[in-house]
Amino acid sequence: MGQPMQTDSAVLASEASNFESIASQLRAIMSQVDSTAGGLATHMVGQAGTATQQAFVRYQEAALVQKNELDEISANIHTGGTQYASTDEDQSAALGQTINLNIHG
Repeated sequence: MGQPMQTDSAVLASEASNFESIASQLRAIMSQVDSTAGGLATHMVGQAGTATQQAFVRYQEAALVQKNELDEISANIHTGGTQYASTDEDQSAALGQTINLNIHG
């Protein structure tokens, strides 16, 4: 028989915070890239300017997808940890109540 699933809600919350921190850092980098691209826009003309702008747009699109994925991972970890803790508490209470009924019944 396999081991029962065990988790530590505090650890899950901490790890979710790590993902939130990474997403925040990515937002800061995206802002820096945006600022740099804005500064380049006036100096890059012709094909080089067009290629640079297209590369910037692809970067922003990819970075936004990555940021959204990090946000979703964090939310899922928070939700999973909360649900696990709630279910664990409910089952512990039910088991305790069943044991008490059998002892006193």
